[in-house]
Order: sequence, then C-alpha cells, then structure tokens
Amino acid sequence: MKITRVVWLMGGKLTILLVFFLIWAIGSEHGWFKMTDDAFKTVLIALIILSIPFTIIVARYLSNILLKSDLDNREAEEKLGDYSARLNSFIEYPGHVSIYSLDRNFCYTGFNSLHQREMKEVFNSEVEIGKSILNMLPQDWAERAINNYEKALEGENFQVTSLWRNKYFSQVFNPVKDENEKVIGLTSSIFDVTERVRAEQELENYKDQLEELVKDRTKQLKRQTVFFQEIIDNLPNLIFVRDKKGRYILVNKAMADTFGKSTGEIVGKSVLETHYDKKEALRFEEEDREVIKYDEIVEQESFHKFNEGKGKWLFMSKRKMKVFDDEYVLGVHFDINSLKETELKLLEANQELKNTLNRLQSAQMRLVESEKMASLGQLTAGLAHEINNPINYVAGNVSPIRRDLRELKEYLDSLKEGSETKEVPEIDINMLFDELNSLLDGVDEGASRVKTLMSDLNSFSLPETSRMQLCDINDSLKTTINLIKHHLKDRIDLKVNLTDLPAINCNAQQLSQVFLNMLNNAVQAIKGTGTIEVSSKVKSDRIVITFKDSGGGISKDNLNKIFDPFFTTKDVGEGTGLGLAISYRIIEEHKGEIKVKSEEGKGTKFTISLPIS
Repeated sequence: MKITRVVWLMGGKLTILLVFFLIWAIGSEHGWFKMTDDAFKTVLIALIILSIPFTIIVARYLSNILLKSDLDNREAEEKLGDYSARLNSFIEYPGHVSIYSLDRNFCYTGFNSLHQREMKEVFNSEVEIGKSILNMLPQDWAERAINNYEKALEGENFQVTSLWRNKYFSQVFNPVKDENEKVIGLTSSIFDVTERVRAEQELENYKDQLEELVKDRTKQLKRQTVFFQEIIDNLPNLIFVRDKKGRYILVNKAMADTFGKSTGEIVGKSVLETHYDKKEALRFEEEDREVIKYDEIVEQESFHKFNEGKGKWLFMSKRKMKVFDDEYVLGVHFDINSLKETELKLLEANQELKNTLNRLQSAQMRLVESEKMASLGQLTAGLAHEINNPINYVAGNVSPIRRDLRELKEYLDSLKEGSETKEVPEIDINMLFDELNSLLDGVDEGASRVKTLMSDLNSFSLPETSRMQLCDINDSLKTTINLIKHHLKDRIDLKVNLTDLPAINCNAQQLSQVFLNMLNNAVQAIKGTGTIEVSSKVKSDRIVITFKDSGGGISKDNLNKIFDPFFTTKDVGEGTGLGLAISYRIIEEHKGEIKVKSEEGKGTKFTISLPIS
C-alpha cells in the first residue's frame, strides 16, 4: 500500500511537470513565449532525471505485480486441477448413473464414462466435447429431449421417469447458472429405477389390496360382532360381562329382559344402577372383586325374583376373563326350574327304583333258594337209602346190646349178698365187654355217617347270605361231593384230584351251589356208565376248578345259550333252566370266570377260575 502511494505521488508530480513542459514547448513553437535551446535541454534533462526514480519504482512495482500474478495463476491452476479432479470423481463415482452437461446450444460441455459408453452401445455415437447431442439421437428421441432441455434452460429443476426395454429409467434435469444467475447450460443424470418403480407399483397394488382387505375385514368383524350378539341373544341362559368397577360391558337379551330393559340400556351401567335390591348388588360387587383378585370360580344356585314378580331357580357361574391386559367377570345364569322339577321327579323315581330293586333282590333270593331247593329235591331221592343203611345198621345192633346188658345185669344181681339163690350161667366178662364195644362202635359209625350227611345237607340248605369270608374251596368241593355220591351208584366212576389251595375271600354257600349244579349236570349227562373228573389247582394268581364228564355233550347250537335264564334241554319237570344262569352270576360276582368246552357225543368240561387276592 505504501509503494502504491509513493508511485501515485511521484507519478502525479511528474505528470504536472510533463504537462507544464508540453505547454511550454507548444507555446514556444507558436511564439506565445520564447525558449532557448539551452533552456529546453535543461528542462528536458531535469525531466529525465526526475523520471528515473519513478521509472525504477514503476518497474519494480510492475515486476511485483507480474510475480504475484504468476503465483496467483499457479495457485488457481492447482485449485482448478483439484476442482476438476473432484468434479470428475463426482461424475464418475456413481457407476450406475449416466451424467452429462450441455450448453445452451445442446452441445456437450462434460460427461462421465458411463454416458459415453451407453451412447456408444445404444446409439453407436461417439461423445465429444462441443458436439451436439441432438445429432446423436433418433428424431423421436431428439424431439422429446428438446422439450426437456428447454425447460431446464428456462431454470426449472425436474425429473422424468420412462419405460425403455422393460426397464424404468429416471432422468434428472438441472439448469447451470453463472455468477450473475444467468442460465448458461444444463446437467442431466440418468439412472435405473426399475426396482424402485416396480416396488412402488407392488406397494400401490398391495395398498389397494390392503384397503380392500381392511374393508372386508371390517365388514367381517362387524358381521361377527352382530353374529356373536345374535348368538348370545338367542341363548336362553342369562349372560353378562362386568368390568372391575361393576359396570356391564356386555349382556344378552335374556339378561336384559330380566330387568325389563334393552341391552343398550344395561351396557355401561353398574350393578347398583340395575339391581333393585341394593344389598344384593353390593354382595355381587364384592364377589366380582374376589373373582378378579383371587381368580376364583363362584358357582351357586338360588331363587331369583324379577321385576314382574315372577321367580326362577337359577344356577350361576362366575369366573375371571382376561382380554389382553384387561380383566373382567364373566357370568352365566342357567334356568334350572325344569331341572328342579325333574330332580323332584327323579327323587321319587329313585325311591320307587329302590323299592323295586329290593323287591327284585328279594325275588332273586327266592329264585336262588328255589333253585337250591330244586337241587336238594333231586338229592333227596337217594338220601333215604344213604340214611337208611347206617340207621338199619344202628337198629340191628340195639337188640344184641340189650341182650348183653340183660345177661350182665342178671350176673351182677346174682353176685349181690342176700339175693335168692338161683342158677346163673357163668359168663366171660371180657368177651361180653368186647362184644359190647364192637356193637357200640357200629352204632357210633352209623350215627357218624348220618350226622356227616345231615351236616353237609344242612350246610348246603341254609339260607343264603351275602357275607364273604376266608374259605378253603376244597372244603366246599368235598361237602358237595359227599352229597352227590349216592347218585353215582356203581355206574359212574368219580375221580377227585384236589391240591392244596390258599384260602380266598368268598361266599362258601354260593360256591357250593355252583359245584352242586356242575356235578348234577354231569351225572344227568351220563346216561349209562361213565366218568366224572373233579380237580382243583393254583395257576398263576388264580384258583382253577374243573368238572369233566364223559356224557353226551352239548350241541353247537345250544352251547351259546346254556347260561341264559330258563334255557334247558331237559324234559318238563326235570329242570328249571336256572342252574347254569345262577352259577354264572355267582362266579361273576366273585370276579371270576366260567368257561365251557363241549363236543356232542364226547363229553363236556366246565372250567371255573377265581382270583386269589
């Protein structure tokens, strides 16, 4: 700044001198005033001397200016190169974007390699700076391009998307302005937006579909809501949902009818507002709180009176219902008026059934006893002979015993002192007592046989009881076999094979009746001579008893009917058809099984199994 002031100061003074010198020279030439040659030279020399420092300063100043200008140019060139590199990097960096710039005559002022390559591949055109792009495009393309270029040159920024070769491309146009905001050209960027456009199209389609779906779902939801309300309204049960504050969230028509109101008039109101009995309403509110707090289920039946004065028996069930984070009380009242009436009828019918059952059980007992007596009746025909033999044996020994006792008495009387002397034959006392013992043994044996027979008969003929006790099955078998032996006579060979058995819990009288039925049937099945085999054994956790005979067997047609009540193949008067049916029932009550195998003409085998435990 100092040098500039000095230069201006010196230059100003020198300029004044030069102007003065020129005026002087012109004036001397025209005779305005006179100047000698020496004077002129002197002035000229003075001006030259005065101009030397100015010349030196100016030269130095100009030198500095040139040096600075050179440095500025270099710096500008470096910056320009940097800006150019950055610009080139910017336009080359997006490898998928075609970028180019034009002047106002649509001639290239710049482009990236992608644009150059695409113009070569698509239009077979070589892109060069200063070359018009319109000359490289087909006519229809050029016409569309001119419209877009002119809009950009008018200062408008815009974007155009178009379809080409099944792909969508978006082209951006931007005006280029100078420092005075004057549009001097334009830039354009072209990039593939196929995926985005198709995604937008799909999104639009999906949006339309979604809107339709929402409409359909909304309609369905509305229909479902109405449908659900119609369902609960058509149910005869009283249904309600209350929130934590005791307000009705939902009621069905049956529930609303009990209040004499519509569902809309009930929903939103509390229990205290809808119930006439406030004490009862407070109790319901307390119940609701406990149901929600402790997740309890309240079930009870009660008699309710409604506003029209009618009363009903209702069974109420209340429980907690959770929907998302909200908790409610769901209540259902069931009308049990008819159930109450049915209950009374059932109680009456139940009592009648009990009476009938008692009568049936009594009839069953009589029937079983009748069958038992029928079996005993079959036995009694041969029992007379069985009893007569030992009785006759006893009766035959009575006379000899009396005779021996009379002889003994006479002998003893003769030995008394003072008795009249008369002749008494000598007797052998030892022989007499031996004979008496023998005769008494015979009497004892006959009496014992009768006693045993009557005991077995008595055990079998006692009234049946339902008492279960531990018994040995073999004892019942032996008792029954003793009763049936007299029927066998000499025509039937009875083989008995009884092994040691554990005692089981059973009704010995009932099992004896079963065994007697088995043996009676076996005896009756053998028309001539034959064999009956009776055995008992333990198999696994069961006792197995078998009755096998060599009789006529059972036909296939009758084999499945033999356990049916009143089924018999015997002649009228020979059987009731209840023996096997009763036997089957008795074994079943003992948790056992009874099976039969038979072949006509080859005999029959009954197998009875009873659980040990």
